[in-house]
Amino acid sequence: MSFRRSLVVAALASLWLASGSLAQPFREPAKGSTERAAILDAIRPAVEAEMRGPVEFVVTTMRAAPNWAFMQVEPQRPGGGSIELSQTGLRDEADMMDGLTVFALVSFQNGRWNLVDHVVGPTDVAYAGWPLRYGVPAALLGLEQ
Repeated sequence: MSFRRSLVVAALASLWLASGSLAQPFREPAKGSTERAAILDAIRPAVEAEMRGPVEFVVTTMRAAPNWAFMQVEPQRPGGGSIELSQTGLRDEADMMDGLTVFALVSFQNGRWNLVDHVVGPTDVAYAGWPLRYGVPAALLGLEQ
């Protein structure tokens, strides 16, 4: 193969890789599935501690890969009751928060989903550093690379 042809092949391969053709497939675990419940249960104790009581989640976004899951959820009291920020452990941070939206990252290790990190009510993209910090694919978080 000529040098020039090698350069063309290398350039095309680079474009193909950059286009996301090899992007890892993500899925949304089905509502009511055991996997979805296990992912949500991984974040529940931390969120319940912050909310000072039981919660259920309204899922806005949930993307899962074989060993990672990322979610954006809205916590509420069981049965759909709203959570009053002033009654939570976050009440002193209310001035720096944008609601109670939770962004969370969990990993699948040792046969179960485990909380890696989460943030409640950020006013910016607080999880933007997670790919570098934890090695999670940026695309799972909905971040451009």
